[in-house]
Amino acid sequence: MNQTKFRSRLPLLSISLPVILAAAALLLLLERFHSAQVSAHTGDVFGPACGLATIDGEIEEAEWATAAAQTFALINPATITPTFTATLRVMNAAHFLYLGLTINDDELTPMGEFLPQGDGFLFYFDNDHSGVLFEPEDDVLFVNAGSPQFHDNYLVGTPAPGSNQPDVNAGGTHDGAGAASRIGGLNHFELKHPLCSGDPLDFCLKPGDLVGFQLTYHDAQADGSFGGGYFFPGLSTTSTADIMIGACAIPDLFVFLPILRH
Repeated sequence: MNQTKFRSRLPLLSISLPVILAAAALLLLLERFHSAQVSAHTGDVFGPACGLATIDGEIEEAEWATAAAQTFALINPATITPTFTATLRVMNAAHFLYLGLTINDDELTPMGEFLPQGDGFLFYFDNDHSGVLFEPEDDVLFVNAGSPQFHDNYLVGTPAPGSNQPDVNAGGTHDGAGAASRIGGLNHFELKHPLCSGDPLDFCLKPGDLVGFQLTYHDAQADGSFGGGYFFPGLSTTSTADIMIGACAIPDLFVFLPILRH
């Protein structure tokens, strides 16, 4: 895409003067577009749906056939007009939540000036389902085109509301996996995360629970420039969709047991 809009919810990847200045500029632009925010889509509930996937960055129809799925337009904060169309697939097995996304971006870019890992989706979760996003220590998961592809972060909230950093920076654990690829003119993103990892910086969900989320797509242009941030279901701190966790007995927790030879 050839647009150059900015958004404050870039991940806090390092502490450096260029990153701080960029975050401050994005925060100012967020305030500029505050009056154009979109309200929550209260009818957007994904699941319950049972299934498991191999996280290899390729969304195969058979593998995701049992997932709850929805196709929607992503919103750019500057124009409030759809620019990208994405399909989100959601399901869970006994121990993990699985999320799969395809988007009609025109390229998969692995790095950029403001996005060191290139194109990527971020999921901001409302851990306690309070109806308000961007509370300190809420779960933030994302998967990028570039390496490392998967990030298990928590919300810090400074210098911008969506600023986050890895769980391991605060004594937490890195839980889950993610991968991305380009297939048939679409960018594919897959990730999985434990329903209840035991890390206090992660959500802990059981069958029947609802967890709110908002997703953001960060677009890196082929030349490395920032192409903008795009959102579902809206832009405000109360714009969330929900995931309902299913009572799924599908085993997806594997333990390696070495073969002992005498």
